[in-house]
Amino acid sequence: MKQQLPGSTASLVCGILSICLCFIYGIPGLVLGIIGLVMSKKAITIHAANPSMYDGIANAKAGRVLSIIGTSLSGLYVFLMLIGLLFISSMLEALTLL
Repeated sequence: MKQQLPGSTASLVCGILSICLCFIYGIPGLVLGIIGLVMSKKAITIHAANPSMYDGIANAKAGRVLSIIGTSLSGLYVFLMLIGLLFISSMLEALTLL
């Protein structure tokens, strides 16, 4: 009987949450996405060492894909927020010079 691959379900959950939370200032999604990537890498490495012993590689691979998507969306959101803050601060500075 095969054992469940350690960390595969957790990486899937982190990937799903990283996508769900990516638009809350980007930080929670970014953190969860990175955690999901690390956990899926460990799970895939463990499975590669002994594939006949573990089951659940599909969860680890899906978690990896979702974590990449969540990390990318969160990073983009943080970048756009920084651009917006710089734009607003430059507009306020221009208004105070008038």
